[in-house]
Amino acid sequence: MACLLLILLLAPDPKPESQVPEVAQLLKDGKPDKALILLREIGAHKKNHQEAADLIKLVRSSRPKRPPEVDEAIFLALRDIGSRKVTSKLIALFKHRTLKKDPRARAGICLALGGAADPKAVDELCDRMRDPDDHVIAAAIEAAGSYRYAKESIRKELFETVLGVYVPTWNMKESINPEHKTARQRAERKWEVIVKPSEKTLRLLSNTTQEDPPAWRRWWNKKKKKKWAEIEN
Repeated sequence: MACLLLILLLAPDPKPESQVPEVAQLLKDGKPDKALILLREIGAHKKNHQEAADLIKLVRSSRPKRPPEVDEAIFLALRDIGSRKVTSKLIALFKHRTLKKDPRARAGICLALGGAADPKAVDELCDRMRDPDDHVIAAAIEAAGSYRYAKESIRKELFETVLGVYVPTWNMKESINPEHKTARQRAERKWEVIVKPSEKTLRLLSNTTQEDPPAWRRWWNKKKKKKWAEIEN
């Protein structure tokens, strides 16, 4: 009896069973509010790879039609689970016949990829920082901040890509050339969307802070070829 108790105490806690089928049923029954509550619970199941895979299947399914807030909650749950085993499946969603046309979906995929901070997603996130939609760019930049504990080469790659969005947008926003009026107005709108995630991510990746975009550019020019201090997890 004592041996059995010892085995039970030493055994790892079992992963919770997938509750995603229950979410799907709630949506089918027209109960999105209850589905949202359950999705928040699912997000607390760290590294539950099965639930992550089931959530991706749910995203790919077009029936029943889901409210936008439900899709957002699905991507946030994927981010919070943080499973690297579904990175490839998440990246593949960018090519899905309907999701690829939806900026909300593209932004959600970016946020979900940030949860696991998988090195395999770095190139994709960098590509998404050149997306035609500003909110997708902002989501990719925000996701890049999750790599603060990654190896130096990854942090530098992401830092440089974020800087390549942040500084030129600021420069154009500040332009006084009358010929740049339309581009300046476009940059002002973009700046409102990207400024906060950009500054947060630059701080996280570099473990430092600077006062403005020119200062960040000067810091990078001085530090890009030098060894960065490791950030403790």
